[in-house]
Parts: sequence; C-alpha cells; structure tokens
Amino acid sequence: MKHSSVRIVPFGGFDIPGLERWLGECSAKGLRFTEAMGPVAFFERTAPHPVQVHLEPIQGPVEENQELNDIYEQSGWQYLGMFRGSFFVYASPDLEAQAYTDPDSLDYALKKFFRQTLAGGLLLLLANFLLLGLYWQGSPWEIDWLWLRYFPVESLSNGTIIPFLLAALGFLFLDLSYLLGLLHLLCYRSAVVRGTRPKGHRGVGWLLAVGALLLLPVIINTVQLFFGLDYRPYDLEGSGFVTLTDLEGADFPISQSMTLSIDYISHGGTLLQPEYWRFQQYGTYGQNETPNDVPHLELSITRYPLEILAEMRVNEWSRQYINGSGAYQTLDAAYGLDEIHYAPREKQIHTNELTGETHIFLPGGIFVLRRGSTVLFADYYGEQNLPDYLPLFAATFDAL
Repeated sequence: MKHSSVRIVPFGGFDIPGLERWLGECSAKGLRFTEAMGPVAFFERTAPHPVQVHLEPIQGPVEENQELNDIYEQSGWQYLGMFRGSFFVYASPDLEAQAYTDPDSLDYALKKFFRQTLAGGLLLLLANFLLLGLYWQGSPWEIDWLWLRYFPVESLSNGTIIPFLLAALGFLFLDLSYLLGLLHLLCYRSAVVRGTRPKGHRGVGWLLAVGALLLLPVIINTVQLFFGLDYRPYDLEGSGFVTLTDLEGADFPISQSMTLSIDYISHGGTLLQPEYWRFQQYGTYGQNETPNDVPHLELSITRYPLEILAEMRVNEWSRQYINGSGAYQTLDAAYGLDEIHYAPREKQIHTNELTGETHIFLPGGIFVLRRGSTVLFADYYGEQNLPDYLPLFAATFDAL
C-alpha cells in the first residue's frame, strides 16, 4: 500500500484522447495505472517509464477479457487494468504505436460505446429523480422563505432542505460532467473520421469530483434512512429526563392516552439532521376538560454539530415560543449550563361575554437551556415554579 498513489482524474470520463495522454504522462512520472473508481485513479509507484496508452471501450461484461488481452499482447501492448468499467487500459513502450490501423474499425467501436454511454445517461437521470424526489420537501418551492429568514437554524435542521440542496448541486456537477463527456466523445469520433486527433479537455474531471463529494453525505444520509437508523427511541424509565411526576409529585395522575403521554424518549437524527430528543406528558383530565386544562410538560432537545448553531437556536427559541408568557429573562449560568433563559407564564382567566362561562388558563413557564452545542426547550403548564427544578433539567444533559 505504501507504493500506491491516488490522483483526481482531471479529464472527463469519456474524453479518450485526454485520458490517454494523462495516463501516459503519469507513467512517465513513475505512476503505473492500476484502476479507477469514481473521480479518482489509483497508481503503483514504479520507475519512470514513458509509454503510449490506449483505452479500449468495454462492449461486453465489465470483467477482464483474457482473449482481448492476448490479442493486444501479441501487438506489443500490456494490459494495465480497467478504467471505471468503461475502458480496458493498455500501454506500449512504443510511443508511436497505434492500436487501430483502420479508422473505420475505431469509429465502429466508438459508435457502440456511444450508444452504451447514452443508456448509462438514463440511469443517471433516474438517480436524479429518485434522490431528489426523496427530499422534495426541502426543495426551494416547498420552503417557507419567511420562516427560513427568521429561523434559519430550525428550518435547515428539518432533515430535507440541506440534503435536497446538496443533492441538487451534486447532480448539477455530475450531469454537466456527463453531458460534456458525451460532447467530447462526439468530437473524438468526428476527429477519427477526419483523420485528426484532439488533445482533450483538462479540468472537466473536477466536475465529477466535486459532484461526488457533494453527493457523498446525501448518500450516507439516505442509507441511514433506508435502514431505519434515523429513529432510535428508548424507554423513559431510567432515561434521566424530567417528567411531569417530578414536577407535580408521585401521586399526580398521568394521562394514559398514547397521543398525549408517551412512556419512551423519541430520539433520532442522521448525518444531515441534528440529533434530537422529544418527550411529553399530560395529566388526566375530566369529561368536561381538555388536555390544555391540566398540567403538562413538553421537552425538546437538539444537539447541533457546531456550538455557534446552538447559540443561534437559543436566540430563535426565545423569539419563537412565547405562548402567552412574559419576556424571557436571562439567568446567571449555573449547574454546568452555558445559557439559561426563562419566560414565566401567568395564570389567565377569560370570561366569555356571550355565555358568561369562565375559563382558566394555567400558569407555568418556558426554559431554554444550552450546554455546549446542545439546546433544551421545556414548555410547562402547571402551578409549580419552574426555576425551582432547574437542577433537574440541567441533569438531563448528563443523561444524553
């Protein structure tokens, strides 16, 4: 392995004269081609050895063709390997060697290869639709641009916008690389018919490299979704999360409705979606009551890849979720927390002017806490004084 070397291929995958010239230059520098994969080529370090390189389009199974190798060997060519499943690579020490003496034979081979290349384009088009379709909710026409403007961290953390944008940009480079490759292949065929030989188009290979680099995190993210690695819930018991029982007391009755109270921690995240935790509990309510008439607690925690994103998210939370509370108070950092923001919620009594019925809106409060790159949002409705339980909420970070 210490004798190997990796290089970004600077020419398009179908730019035959450019690739042949480049591989010959590499051999003259002591880099003997072994194989190519995606945007990179692998070489074996040897003594500098100028050679003439020929790329033979693969027109059958993508596997070594010993019969063809023997034919080339008889003419003084050595088989080096396969280039991306598109070409067999041969080299000759004779710098004036020609693999084809008949231009019509070469044109016939190129014509068949061109048709194969067009079929490969259909697969590329299908990949465009499948991957972009998976994340269509993150497309520009689906984005709430006003929300994105004021709450960028929340918007970009939804698991669809960033994958869609990366995939769209990645496919833009890949598709452009493919189309330019077709154009260069057509130019090469025309040059063969005229009896001339174009020099190739250096730099096009970087389009494939950049496109592959942009698509790599999207592909990893998609694999995580496909295998269900994006959602990993676990039991509430022993989780270390603050519960409604911790706030209201052991005798407080918890609703048994699965839509209101859950006995697990909703947990997930992928490469392109920050890791998150969700939990909520509601108290039991009577026949003439609604869930909002009884104490309840909702927790939302997110761990961001960068601390600055967590700081921005804290600012967004403090602007986004007031829900009838007063202005947020910034408390002194304590219990290992970097930021503590608290918004108290006062009890409100509303009397219907038509019916005279009175409705009481519960008091409570909101916590927005940050430790490092992790942000906790707690929304509590009830009679308890939320700051008294700050140590419990701070301890939740230790359980993540």
